[in-house]
Amino acid sequence: MSSAKPKFAKSWRCSLSDYVTALAWSPDGAWLGAATAAGEVGLGQESAAWRMLRLADGQAINALGFSADGEWLAVGGQSGEVLVWSVQSPESDPAWAQVYAGAWIDRLAWHPTQPQLAYAVGPQVQIWNIPKNEKIAELDFADSSVLHLAWHPTGSHLAASGHSGIKVWSAEHWADPHQAIAVPGASLHCAWSADGRYLGSGNLDRTLTVAEWNSPPPWLMQGFPGKVRQVAWSALNTPSGSPLIAAACIEGITVWERQGRGWQSRVLEHHRQRVNAIAFQPNSDLLAAVGQDGVVTLWEQGKTLLQTIKFPQEACSAVAWHPQDQSFTVAGSMGMMMTWQPAQSTKGFG
Repeated sequence: MSSAKPKFAKSWRCSLSDYVTALAWSPDGAWLGAATAAGEVGLGQESAAWRMLRLADGQAINALGFSADGEWLAVGGQSGEVLVWSVQSPESDPAWAQVYAGAWIDRLAWHPTQPQLAYAVGPQVQIWNIPKNEKIAELDFADSSVLHLAWHPTGSHLAASGHSGIKVWSAEHWADPHQAIAVPGASLHCAWSADGRYLGSGNLDRTLTVAEWNSPPPWLMQGFPGKVRQVAWSALNTPSGSPLIAAACIEGITVWERQGRGWQSRVLEHHRQRVNAIAFQPNSDLLAAVGQDGVVTLWEQGKTLLQTIKFPQEACSAVAWHPQDQSFTVAGSMGMMMTWQPAQSTKGFG
């Protein structure tokens, strides 16, 4: 541990039956959703019992997310089902569902302001207005299956990752030709910065691509020891006027900071096995990382190790920051979920 006094203290724990594949807080912070490799979907709320929306059936759930207004929870997985529940009546059957034979739905993303859900079915992207049960658009990535989806923070564009790079469609004119950001190989994970100025891509060929929107060409960062599995942007800008971008690759994390016309990097080394997930705290530059080694690390300003935490299970699979109270939740390979809050706070749930 890098400090004698822990900055975060454990406040809550709960367990599902299997490897937690997806974890997310609702935008209002009222609900925590989780899904497992066994097919479970659970929903938690402060001062209330954990609720199971879907029981284990051996078919993994890989994608999970809440709508911007916190009214809907969507999941997708191995069965080819896209299921959406109303969080106000989660004991009932799903309020909306689509089934695709032979498909595996492992990518979905909610519009940042509207109850519109985008999800990938192989190389196709479906976009639906959930309350109206209305299909808004169907997009064709064409080059491969879609590997990731990310809405622009304003909802003006939708980005899709896959073979040869990222394709970006305009939400005002879905039928218009897409814009393309080429990468050498395949884009595995894409993410917009909070201000919508940059679009980052972690790539299969051991590179990171950063594009300044409407200001080509993109930057290409090389020298990673393996594929870049995930990227994350800080909510705060550095003195240069740009946010930090963190990239997870094998057991390391590289943080890049804009300097003049280029970007400079630093490597955060602590994990001894693969880093499975990274996330910046909302409205902050505090970075959380969780690894296959069962270690949670917290990095101030994306550079200084603030605290390390040993998770009780063999591996950590996911991390999610609460949108309001500075707490974070970590999930593990055997179904456990634990929340840590700033040490001066004792508020928990469950």
